[in-house]
This record gives sequence, structure tokens and C-alpha cells, in this order.
Amino acid sequence: MGTECHRLRLNSFTPKLFTRSFPMRIKATACLLTVLLAAFIHFSSIHLEANQSNIPTPADVLGFTPGDDRKLASWDQVVEYFKRLDQASDRVVFEELGKSTMGKPFVMATISSPANLKRLEEFKKIQEQLADPRKLGSPEVRDRKAAELISRGKTIVLITCGIHSTEVGSYLSSMLIAHRLASSNEAEIQDILDNTIILLVPSLNPDGVDIVKNWYDKTLGTPYEGTDPPELYHKYTGHDDNRDWYAFTQVETQIAVDKI
Repeated sequence: MGTECHRLRLNSFTPKLFTRSFPMRIKATACLLTVLLAAFIHFSSIHLEANQSNIPTPADVLGFTPGDDRKLASWDQVVEYFKRLDQASDRVVFEELGKSTMGKPFVMATISSPANLKRLEEFKKIQEQLADPRKLGSPEVRDRKAAELISRGKTIVLITCGIHSTEVGSYLSSMLIAHRLASSNEAEIQDILDNTIILLVPSLNPDGVDIVKNWYDKTLGTPYEGTDPPELYHKYTGHDDNRDWYAFTQVETQIAVDKI
């Protein structure tokens, strides 16, 4: 689409795309997705043949593929896609953790093998003990108990998207990641599902998804296409929603630390 990636940063499993200006953020979505496709979501004819045919693709719900030029998904569409994925796949558990500042569902998908998902409460208890060494008894036995718990548990991977809502490639890519994990029967994906539990949060700022999309759609085809929305993309903190990880003043960060 005639643009280049300025900088790609994966920070604590959180995809983020930084570009020179907001118009380029919108247009650079394809650049981010190119990297993701090459690194993780590489579809080939062999892959497609291995997919479970009953699993909906993002395009089935959105009407377009994430990354298509001049197309953004609303938050309702994102939530609907994950609901459909939950209904169709035994690898996905989708849940609402609470409400955003403006009343939108704050959601998370847990993705793993069906066998792991059946033991989810057991794995949660293992993580709770590993998170606090005081729960493992006296210092003399903690290392042994920790090793035992680690051998019984699974690797937990948290992927959070969309902390900055103008970096649109992040929340859009969440649907591609989820679809690949839910649908592919490749040995590589099966290994991931058997050995890890993925916690996927499509956006840490659901309100901002619609603020950015609504402004972009309103200005599409006008001289103002791709400009910054004339409002904060988080009602109270705007860009600084990413600076709330120590004071926890906003409901979105409170949900993240309390529920995930």
C-alpha cells in the first residue's frame, strides 16, 4: 500500500505498530500483518488443507480480511468473531471480564488444546502457587515444590493488544492469530496447543477501537481521511492509558490486573 514500517515492537507479548503519522498507522496495518504472516500466520495450501473447515474465518464475520486496505473492524464485530470462534472450536474459551469505561465488553479468549482447557482450574491453581513463593512452604522445600508444579503445569502466554487504539494492526491481528490457533491441524500448532495456554486480549482499550474506527469511516474519502480523531481515544487518559500500570486508576487496567 505504498508505505513502509517505521518500527515494530513486541513488548511483553503485546503487538504494537508505530508509524510516522496517524494516516500511516492506518495504512501500515498491512506492513504489520506481513511480518505476522511471515513469522506466525504463514498460510499455504498445505496449511489450508489441514484446517478444520467449520471454523469461521475473520472474513466470514467482518466481510473483509484484517489488513485489507481502508477497512477497520468495530468492537462489536471483534466480539462477535470471538463468540463465533468459541462456538465452533473446542480449543477456544471466550469470556467477558467486565465493562470498559464507556460500557463496552472487556474480553479475553483462552486458547489451548481441548485436554488442557478441561484442566484449566488445575492449571490456574498451579500458577497461583508459583506466583507467590510463600505458598510453597519453608525456604528449604520451595525449590523442590516449584519444580514439581512446573513439571505439572503449562507455559502461560499472555497476548494483549490495542493499548494505543490508533495502532490498529494490533487488535486486527488478534483475530488472525486466534483463527490460526483454532483451525490449524499442523504439527507445529498442535505442539503449541499441547504445551501452552494462550490468554489473548483483543484490546486493552475497547472504547478506543470504535472511536478510531468511527472517525476513520466518517472521514474516509475526504481530505481528513487518516487524521487523528478530535477526541481522546480513552475517555479520561487518552494515550496515557499505557501509563496506568502502577496506580491502576482506570477500569481497564483494574480488570487486567484483577481478572487475567
